[in-house]
Amino acid sequence: MKAPDLDSVRVGIQPLSLVDYPGRVSAVAFLAGCNFRCLYCHNPDLALNRAGAAGQTWAELRAHLEQRRGLLTGLVISGGEPTMTSCLPELVADARRLGYAVKLDTNGSQPERLEVLSLDYVAMDVKTALVRYGELWPGAPADAAERVARSMDVIRSMGVPYEFRITCAPGIFGPDDAEAVAPYFRPDDQVILQAYRSARVLDPAWAERVGPVTEARLKDLADIIRRVAPKTRVRGV
Repeated sequence: MKAPDLDSVRVGIQPLSLVDYPGRVSAVAFLAGCNFRCLYCHNPDLALNRAGAAGQTWAELRAHLEQRRGLLTGLVISGGEPTMTSCLPELVADARRLGYAVKLDTNGSQPERLEVLSLDYVAMDVKTALVRYGELWPGAPADAAERVARSMDVIRSMGVPYEFRITCAPGIFGPDDAEAVAPYFRPDDQVILQAYRSARVLDPAWAERVGPVTEARLKDLADIIRRVAPKTRVRGV
């Protein structure tokens, strides 16, 4: 099989981040394309793989990482949904060869692609009650819920730090969804709840119809998850 041409892989690059990789100063690589269509997605251009969304190359990112050794110690690979990029294992390996710890952001839809990755940190989004994933995942397979649950187990088995993130958006994650998804968490899981960002989302018409998520609502939802996963917290509160 021909080796992938990593240098030409298209990425969006954030040269410096102090918040995306816990405990590390990092760069962020955004891979375009996503199999989900979350109404509140704050990277719609990347999710829809619009022209110019990933306007740089992996070769440019590599050069940046080589020049910033010592200042940067981590690379976050985000999206879109990174597991849709077939050469993701090679991209991860390339960054790690440069001495960088690699964190992956994922929606957990493709557990078989997570299983082959050598990562240093994983953040997986849990969108809503698992039985509702078809509302956000066009063409979702019949075993969508099982696939998401399997990804959670794969991540736990990696032996590296991880977190499960829940973006709380009106009509998508409420008390009933929290009750439904809580049994999938474990006592050692770090679960982070956050409010959706209303500035620029995939479906602006939806955003205009819904109100903001209050701090009180976030805390109530966190309390439901915390019964099972005591490390649950609300980001920014």
